[in-house]
Amino acid sequence: MEIKKLFEPITINRLTIKNRIVMPAMGLAYSSDYSFNDRYRAFYRERASGGVGLLTIGPVAIDRVGSAPFMPGLFEDSHIKPLRDFIDQLHKETDARIATQLLHMGRYTFSALTGIQPIAPSPIPSTLTHETPREMTLADIETVTAAYVRAARRAVEAGFDFIEILACTGYLISEFLSPVTNKRTDEYGGSIENRMRFGLEVTQAVRKAIGQDLALGIRVAGNDFMEGGHTNRQSARFAAAAEAAGVDAVNVTGGWHETRVPQLTSNVPSGAFVYLARGIKNTVKVPVFASNRLGDPYVAERALRSGACDMICWGRPLIADPELPNKVRGGRFDEIIPCIACNQGCFDSIFAGAPVTCILNPRAGNEAMFQMETTPAPKSILVAGGGPAGMEFALTAAQRGHRVTLYEKGDRLGGQVNLARRPPGKQEFQRLIDSMAARMAHSGVDVRLNTPLTAAMAIKKRPDLLVAASGARPARIRVPGIDKPHVVDAWDVLAEKVWNIGHHVAVVGGNATGCETALLVAEMGVPDPETFTFLMVHSAEDRDFAAELLHTPGRTITVIDMVPRLADNAGRTARWSLIKSLKLMGVTLRPKTTLLEIRDDAILVQTENGEEILPADTVILAVGAVPVTDLTQEMEGSGIPVVVVGDAKAPRRITEAVKEGFEAALTF
Repeated sequence: MEIKKLFEPITINRLTIKNRIVMPAMGLAYSSDYSFNDRYRAFYRERASGGVGLLTIGPVAIDRVGSAPFMPGLFEDSHIKPLRDFIDQLHKETDARIATQLLHMGRYTFSALTGIQPIAPSPIPSTLTHETPREMTLADIETVTAAYVRAARRAVEAGFDFIEILACTGYLISEFLSPVTNKRTDEYGGSIENRMRFGLEVTQAVRKAIGQDLALGIRVAGNDFMEGGHTNRQSARFAAAAEAAGVDAVNVTGGWHETRVPQLTSNVPSGAFVYLARGIKNTVKVPVFASNRLGDPYVAERALRSGACDMICWGRPLIADPELPNKVRGGRFDEIIPCIACNQGCFDSIFAGAPVTCILNPRAGNEAMFQMETTPAPKSILVAGGGPAGMEFALTAAQRGHRVTLYEKGDRLGGQVNLARRPPGKQEFQRLIDSMAARMAHSGVDVRLNTPLTAAMAIKKRPDLLVAASGARPARIRVPGIDKPHVVDAWDVLAEKVWNIGHHVAVVGGNATGCETALLVAEMGVPDPETFTFLMVHSAEDRDFAAELLHTPGRTITVIDMVPRLADNAGRTARWSLIKSLKLMGVTLRPKTTLLEIRDDAILVQTENGEEILPADTVILAVGAVPVTDLTQEMEGSGIPVVVVGDAKAPRRITEAVKEGFEAALTF
């Protein structure tokens, strides 16, 4: 399939946009004082130059009470000039159209950051902040509406081409819309007509303030995915009312931040939520944007061709690769840095209070700091190990002009990523390997598989630099019975080297690897999605029985660890989904449980209530990893400079390994 529709122009109101690609607003946390600073400028400049049609700067704060200082502000006149100067530059340098999004966080606001108690339609505590907001008075509603209007006028003065009102994700307007958070008994609560009132009044007021000719959009939840909240039908009803109130486009995303329906993690199928956009598009005449898990250009093209939407939101894909549109249009697929929906550098960072970056693009958010300059003195570099750190070092060094040879002892690149991609919903991690391999080939890295780099080889070749990226190996523990034949490593299970797994499985180690291995073993015994779909489409089984099949693994599986919280090293956005999946599959999770002994058909454990025997005819060890340091030790005294990166230095997440390989390659 040729990618054609994605690059067709579109007109919204009087604004012509060169293609159907939108970079939506995303919290980046590049500020600490509401300023639009050089870090933002460098980030957005690369995306505007990369070929995106509509670039959204923001969200921007309309006031202090509903915001946080880690986002740009648009609530003071002093905020206008920095934005106007930058937008003028982008208009001169690129043909991207520039949008902004107006935000009020409502009960999601942290008073610790603002010094002000959050406000909301009703005093319903936030599950994210654990604070109870103050119920808004009618005067508060007028004040906040006026703040939207003033911010919109400033956006016009700053030169934005498109203004979007945020009315989703659990923020203020969606809090008014939803009966989950709106318990009011006045004209802003009760019926759906009343609950829509605030959002529509804001829309009408903003439209009046900016005039009829400037493009105005609204971002809505296609489904709140909250029990008792709006479904796609209610969202469509609000979107139609917003169209009547003056919006020129509807941007459809998924549910609230606190939903327990996965939306952004790698276990969400590509294009899974396009149906939400279709439900809105069936009720409005203005263009509709689709969002979430659409980074695959072919999935995006199919969504457009299906008629479900008119534009595609690429948020995380453009964090990963700012030049993604240009690469797709030019057929440069082997150069693409893909988003693998891991969330480690983006959403996990935001929830941890850190700035956004990217697992595969360490320059993201650091564009001004890390410039890819060609080296004036090319070196001969040997890299030992084809895991993420080794591949990133080799790739970056080669892009800078060094002569790089990478040695991998196995028959494939990727290192532990080959294990990370095996659990259910983690197949996207294969794209990390494929992308790095393709980009290394494009950059001239000489890759040699099935070839371990030995100290003797290195000494003979006398490179200018040797990079030890030799990875890690599974750690072992000392308990009675550890050498019994039914005790196996989680890495071997993930690598499909273990084919005899019993009916009573104990996983020792409740880290992310242990929990994901438990999920893999559980899902061995259930129908795959294609089979389940077949059964449903052909009514081969009734829905309840088929659902039971999905959650019946045929084994008892128990995960134990002495720590109080399992999967604690998984990212925040991935952990809750992983734990939910384990519970759905009937896996027993036993924190604060210590292994004492492995027996032939059971394990003896110590719990808070004393010793206990758990049945186990297969014991899977997931107790961590230790660095492989053989090559580093053997190179001592050789006179050849050695740099150690990745797990060979200390086991860590992929994000840190890639970042370390990248930054190390910039120092030579």
